[in-house]
Amino acid sequence: MEHAIPALILAALIVIGGVTLAGVTNSSLDNMGQSWRDVEALSEERLGTDLTVVSTEVTGGGADVTVVLSNEGRTAIQRPSLMDLIINYDGTDDERYVLWLPYTDSNPPADDEWTVDSISGDYRNPGIFDGGEQMTIKIHLNPATKDGPNRWLVLATETGIAYSIYF
Repeated sequence: MEHAIPALILAALIVIGGVTLAGVTNSSLDNMGQSWRDVEALSEERLGTDLTVVSTEVTGGGADVTVVLSNEGRTAIQRPSLMDLIINYDGTDDERYVLWLPYTDSNPPADDEWTVDSISGDYRNPGIFDGGEQMTIKIHLNPATKDGPNRWLVLATETGIAYSIYF
């Protein structure tokens, strides 16, 4: 009898520890499963992203750049503000510029900013750049860019796909 009570206490501690360990393991496996589902969803979005450059135009003495993109993929660009635009050009002051330009909702954009000017064929989801539509991006540079082939920009979508565009 003198060994029964410590044995019961020890058995209870072993059962409580086993239940706790099983709960923690189950929670970890659930978190891992959710993470895999999130990775798969992001991979699907990346595979479905396909933008094509329709045209580029430099006006305003090199200060205004217009880029027209076509969404040939199945992934819609919902928030252009989450896109990154990095531009690389020779300025009219003979300096080389590599700049990250912030997005703005104002049109026309201020110095060293960019905005979405319009989305043509935007009938299905207004304000969202869906497949089959064309989006016009306006960029305003200060200082302006010089003429020549040594200028380009990199546009990275919210899914992490980047496109190099020469203008």
